[in-house]
Amino acid sequence: MRSKWLQMAVLCASAAIALGPAVSPAAAQAPPVLTVEQAVTTALDKHPSILTATKVVEAAEARVVQAKAGGAISVSINANASVGNLGPGGTPTGTDPKVSHSVSLDGSLPLYDGGILAQQVAQAEAGLQSAQFALTAAKQDVAVAAARAYFQALRAARVVEAREAALRAAQEQVRQAEALVRAGTAARADVLTAQAAAASAEVELIAAQGQVALTQASLRNTMGVPLVQAFALVDPGDPQPVSITPEQAATEAAAARAEVKRAAADVRASEAALRIAEIRAGVLINISAGASVQISPNPGQAGWSLGASASYPVADGGKAKAAVEEARANVAAARSRMDTTTQQVQLQAFQSALSVREFVARVRATQAALAAAEEAARAADGRYRAGVGTVLDVTVAQSNLVQARVGSVQTLYDLHQAIATLRHDLGQPVLARLTSAAGAMA
Repeated sequence: MRSKWLQMAVLCASAAIALGPAVSPAAAQAPPVLTVEQAVTTALDKHPSILTATKVVEAAEARVVQAKAGGAISVSINANASVGNLGPGGTPTGTDPKVSHSVSLDGSLPLYDGGILAQQVAQAEAGLQSAQFALTAAKQDVAVAAARAYFQALRAARVVEAREAALRAAQEQVRQAEALVRAGTAARADVLTAQAAAASAEVELIAAQGQVALTQASLRNTMGVPLVQAFALVDPGDPQPVSITPEQAATEAAAARAEVKRAAADVRASEAALRIAEIRAGVLINISAGASVQISPNPGQAGWSLGASASYPVADGGKAKAAVEEARANVAAARSRMDTTTQQVQLQAFQSALSVREFVARVRATQAALAAAEEAARAADGRYRAGVGTVLDVTVAQSNLVQARVGSVQTLYDLHQAIATLRHDLGQPVLARLTSAAGAMA
């Protein structure tokens, strides 16, 4: 039996060496401090989805400019020149070649197009609003992902601290059992039992350290910084739950979430497209004005025109009607997507509000359980030292204490994550405080 525990100790030591190599003096320097605000700010600065959404907004802004330019005065300089002896019909005249040229300043202004231009501008502006709300939603998603990753990494680090305390307590229990055996007040089996508990505590610590490495790698990835960059996480303090009922959360989400606003903008864009299709399917009237001033060969010679045209698709194979039906179906689909999005964000906010309420209660429960476990561990240790208890009672009490500590840590940071998620689902800033002083990691 003893050789078995020795083998386990060797394996644990080997794993510890593999996961935690010797630290050089340079690497032993304290890593830079990272707050949750800095983690979120850095993620917002570096995440590629934010850049993509920003470029989509810029493209939408350009489309608005193009749409509005359709109703503006258009001015251009036009020039042409020719040389030859062909007549108007392309027939040779037999005369000497002639040289001709013309340079003019031409302008035109659309006066009326049946309302198509106004609807094109409305469609482009709705598209811009949709892109802007998509950017806002992308920022919210990146922010909540960074906050969650931060709290997960912090939770893993605090679990390691609890496991380290458990290992120290288990090692102390081994020494205590050995001392009692030497004093003749305990059996040799007590030492073996304590050693088994210590070996188990070491394995749990190694697993917890591996979880720290994984969660910190995930945090770095979310922030867009190198995976080897080291930092020290800062505890954000006591969580500040959002005081809201699930029903209120659902209502607020429907009014505030960028996803719903984007869906509404998409509806407006599709409605403008429908109106354009309806105009083109009816009597289409265009009125425009034009003017031209010659620069050469007759400087100052000017002319103007005012023209109107009307058209109606008498027979086009059903193209105009089909375009209207397509646009009408797109409007219905956009409205359906908006309804679906509204329902989704309401459900998310409702569930998140319930989760925060649940984790608040769990934090209280785990804190009470931790206090009880600490008292039970002290009592078991006292009884064993007095010779009226067993080492098994001590190891069981210590195991319960470790689980209570780990549960308390995990529940606390689960509450932090739940609050960040609720704020995201309500369309609020993910963190209550995002100050410019937080800065971003280089």
